[in-house]
Amino acid sequence: MSNRIILHCDLNNFFASVEMIKNPTLRGKAIAVCGDPTKRGGIVLAKSEPAKKCGVKTGMPIWQAKQLCPDIIIVTPTHMDYSRYSRIVRDVYYRYTDKVEAFGGDECWLDVTASLHLFAGDGKSMADEIRRVIREEIGLTVSVGVSWNKAYAKIGSDLKKPDATTVISRENYRSVVFPLPVTDMLYIGGKSAKLLEKLNIRTIGDLAAFDPKLLSDHVGINAYKMTEMARGDCTEEVKDYTYKREVKSVGNGTTMPRDIVTRRGIEQVVYLLGEEVAFRMRKKGVKGTTVTVSVRDAALEWTSAQTTIPKATNSVQTLCDTAMKVFDKLWKRSPATGGAIAPVHSLRIAVSNLTTDTRVQLSLFDNVSEEKNDKLSAVFDDIRRKYGVESVMFGTALGSQFKLHFEVLDD
Repeated sequence: MSNRIILHCDLNNFFASVEMIKNPTLRGKAIAVCGDPTKRGGIVLAKSEPAKKCGVKTGMPIWQAKQLCPDIIIVTPTHMDYSRYSRIVRDVYYRYTDKVEAFGGDECWLDVTASLHLFAGDGKSMADEIRRVIREEIGLTVSVGVSWNKAYAKIGSDLKKPDATTVISRENYRSVVFPLPVTDMLYIGGKSAKLLEKLNIRTIGDLAAFDPKLLSDHVGINAYKMTEMARGDCTEEVKDYTYKREVKSVGNGTTMPRDIVTRRGIEQVVYLLGEEVAFRMRKKGVKGTTVTVSVRDAALEWTSAQTTIPKATNSVQTLCDTAMKVFDKLWKRSPATGGAIAPVHSLRIAVSNLTTDTRVQLSLFDNVSEEKNDKLSAVFDDIRRKYGVESVMFGTALGSQFKLHFEVLDD
């Protein structure tokens, strides 16, 4: 494993860069891709380099971004375009190796160990070549880290931006990686950093030198993985495109534009969430029997409940009917408001206990509603594939302020 060559490719300012490809007049300007402030999503999702130089950061409220950068241009996100460009970039990666593992829409690991001999040069030259191709053919830039393990490759791609290659080798890793703050390492966030700081672990080098057995007394079994990654001893492989992670559950959730206090409003949200969950299940070839509903109230407290149905399903009708039954048992009603439900701030539904056996088994005493639902779902998928996701919907969605966001593509 010591002679592996792993690349981590991170598209620079991805959402903002895609918007500049779509609208070239935005190039060179300070722009921020932001959620809709009227829907509690008024934060910066991505920003251009000029906006970044003004101090604008991802996750910052729009009002604060405008204070730092008065000339900033606010752009509404177009997630389907981001998905499309993500696939286009990934197709470039597949020219160099079949071992490509996505890490979000804008990051991928590539294991080029076995394919490097097909291309002139070394890992750095291949990284530079990939950067050139993506820049010239697509119009995006990518920063690439090159190392012998996934953790260091990820660190490398973060060190120089935009459009740069950073090599972390066995000769330089102590001088490059060890002085970095421990939060620069994968999977170590603020909470973990506070625990580590109590042990005087502030840098990756500090973590690499720490006894994992002693560390496990404070952070649990993850201590061994953390110290392995810090030392560069991580041997985790890049999953190739044939790898399919076992799906444990499929879910979807949203925060409301405003608190919902009517059952009709909840029905509309459940339907639109259920449509995406059911479609993703059909795409993955799975059905499920356990439906979980999670609700957050106006005080931002979560509560949840679940039920199990007799036959596995990926039908939106069955899923939504079941989810509403769970919701009705779970949520509170107020007699003072004529039976109106307590305000709902956020809602999530999920299906688990999945099976890949999608055959419908009926006895003489079963009705054929589930079989009809399956056929109807297939018809909906065909229509949406041809005419768009919102070309056909159930009447439940009429009048809803939400929209369907998933994308139906040919297999």
